[in-house]
Amino acid sequence: MARHVPSVFAEKVKEVQAEVDRVRTLERRAFEVSTEVLPGVRLVSTRDKGTSIVFSLWLWETDVAELCGDAAYPATGGLLAIDREQIAALSRVGVAVDLSYLTRSESLPGIYYALCDRVSAEQLRRVLGRLIPSLAGEVRG
Repeated sequence: MARHVPSVFAEKVKEVQAEVDRVRTLERRAFEVSTEVLPGVRLVSTRDKGTSIVFSLWLWETDVAELCGDAAYPATGGLLAIDREQIAALSRVGVAVDLSYLTRSESLPGIYYALCDRVSAEQLRRVLGRLIPSLAGEVRG
């Protein structure tokens, strides 16, 4: 059973998802980390097989704890999230997302995430290369 999500946080998630959906429609050629789209949230974008891939990057500890569903998550620099609808859309065009590296959010079951100990561009590229194996060589530079 999913945990109760405070309405203010649920609204923030909804706004972030709307921004993810908007950014997915834009032309992207390379890896990019956006400025904050909402306080404590950036977007990490790339492209594979002609399809935009956009993860939300949550940086505030309170947001990370809410998405994890537990205040006792390990020390982390941020949380990289993707929703099941985007995973399904990527699968339909032949882009595989390795779910073994992702955890399903307890508070928001449609969201999957990976914790990042650091959120530098290089670290995020490495994480994306694990999450989307076909990107392993492309997101490095």
